[in-house]
Amino acid sequence: MLHDDNHTWTIREIEALTEDEARALSLETVSIKGHTVYLVDFAGYFKYSALVFAEGHHIHYANDYELHHPNSTREWLRSWYISTLNSALWTDDEIMGPLHSYVEYTKKQHYIMNFYPQRRDHVSQWFYGSDDERLALQKKIKTMIYSPIAMAYFLPEDRDFVSRIAEFADHLVAARNSMESDPAYLKSAILSEMYNHEYSINWQGNYDVLACFGRIKFNDSDNPEEYIRQLGWTQDQRSAFYAARAEYARQQQEREESAS
Repeated sequence: MLHDDNHTWTIREIEALTEDEARALSLETVSIKGHTVYLVDFAGYFKYSALVFAEGHHIHYANDYELHHPNSTREWLRSWYISTLNSALWTDDEIMGPLHSYVEYTKKQHYIMNFYPQRRDHVSQWFYGSDDERLALQKKIKTMIYSPIAMAYFLPEDRDFVSRIAEFADHLVAARNSMESDPAYLKSAILSEMYNHEYSINWQGNYDVLACFGRIKFNDSDNPEEYIRQLGWTQDQRSAFYAARAEYARQQQEREESAS
């Protein structure tokens, strides 16, 4: 299959590739922050693509494919893959380093929860299948170690790896919490979440946005003051929320005016 030029690749086949197979198929190999990226031309649907590996495992959630970037040149795609992966992948030292922005926080969080766990064999907590398959899975995971960060079960010999994921997550939350005392940082973080949750058309927008910053209970009136009270925010943090909301409204108005 690896050397059949007429083969039409499926996503399942691509994601199942081992590192040796990806290396054999690759046109070029690029090293990015301790990850190995193989640039492969699959032709068919996926065409010129980037496959990511680390510690001998396929980090296929980080892959990117020409299918997602139609009408792009190979030169542009190569540059895009390298640029975006440099922004999406992290070394252990970077994860445990200082936090500079909310965007950086969300990228590191995504990496810890989704990309990093793929360095080890694991079983996702999310299951779809028959009752018999469910029973077999429940039996299998009895001796495995659960990671609430990765939302997956790992082999007993990977206990230290699961602890490392938890250490990364704890450090990241602590770094975020320390940054939230800075009104400018908090304003940019709230504004970012307003866009993520389509605040202007979201009937529970205040809850969806503020729930990103701590555990709160929903109220029917979606009153931000109640959520802010639950979060225990200071007056400066409260002001950051309203400053972000005013900035969001201003930017939305500008977009509407430019579109008319």
